[in-house]
This record gives sequence, C-alpha cells and structure tokens, in this order.
Amino acid sequence: MAGKSPQKTISDSSDLFSHRWLQILLILSAGVLTVWFHEALRWPMNLPGRHGLELMAILIFVRLSTPQTYAASLAAMGGVTASRVFNDAAGVGAIILLAQGLFIDSGYRLLRHHSLTVFLMILVTALAHMLKPLFKLVFQSGMGIVSDSLNHGLFYPLVTHFCFGLIGGLAGLLAWRSMQKLKTDN
Repeated sequence: MAGKSPQKTISDSSDLFSHRWLQILLILSAGVLTVWFHEALRWPMNLPGRHGLELMAILIFVRLSTPQTYAASLAAMGGVTASRVFNDAAGVGAIILLAQGLFIDSGYRLLRHHSLTVFLMILVTALAHMLKPLFKLVFQSGMGIVSDSLNHGLFYPLVTHFCFGLIGGLAGLLAWRSMQKLKTDN
C-alpha cells in the first residue's frame, strides 16, 4: 500500500489504457492518410517514387513522435487496411508498405542510441523507399507481375525513390522538430 486509494489506481490504469489505444488509433490513421494521399495525388508525372514524399514524411513523423515500438509498422498496417478498401495494389503494394514500415522501425531500433539518430533516420527513410523498386523487380522477374516504373531499368527508379524518400524523410523530421519546439515553448 502506497497510500493511494484503489479507485485512484484503477482510474490511473484506465487513463493509461485509453491513451495507448488513442495513440495506436492515431498511428493507424496516419497510415490511412498515406493511402489517401496516394489516391488523391495521382498526377501523371512519370517520376517513379514521387509518393515517397508524403509516405516517408508521415512514416518518419509517426516513428519519431510516439514511444510505440513498431509505430511505422503500425502506420503501414493502417495503410494496408486502407488500400484494401480503395483496392489500390492491395497485394504487392501491401507487402512493400509493410516492408518499408518494418525497415524504418528496425533502423530506428538500431540507431536509437546514436547521437545522430534523427538525422540518420532521413537516410533510413530514403533506403526504405528504395525497397519499392527492388521488391517490384523481384515480383516482376519471379512472378511476372509487370511494373511500369521498371520500363527503363532499375537504376532510374532506385535514384528517384532514394531522392523522394530522402526529401520526404527530411520533411517529416522538420515537422517533428517543429512539434517538439512547440511543446517546449508551451
């Protein structure tokens, strides 16, 4: 007994429970937002990887903003669920999105004690987005699932995915830093 009444202890644990579920719901919603952006921004630009801007910005923002261990993977799960609703490449796209979320979470876990973690995470997002053309190459050569982004080989999509993933990671990092600054100012 620490002098707290049982009612107070129960209230504290239910508050913690609801906050955790609220965090998870917000994380899943972020993944839904990535798929919504992908659907809403379907401009024919012929630049493979352009959706990495919003995808990597959201995934890195979620990863850095929450203490949840697999935040980027949970956001990816939200995106996979939304892609099933929108029927947007639900098979191959879902596998790639989950791999990207797991890659970001794994990179964060490996780098979290490094002094430059947040800046190295920008590189992790760029590499995570580069997984997409690599997975597409495997699916194209192994299963015959053709991808238009590989029409001119693998090098160009790798470069564009890296660049868009890097810029998206930087945008997500800057958004997270701005949120941190607002928290400390208040």
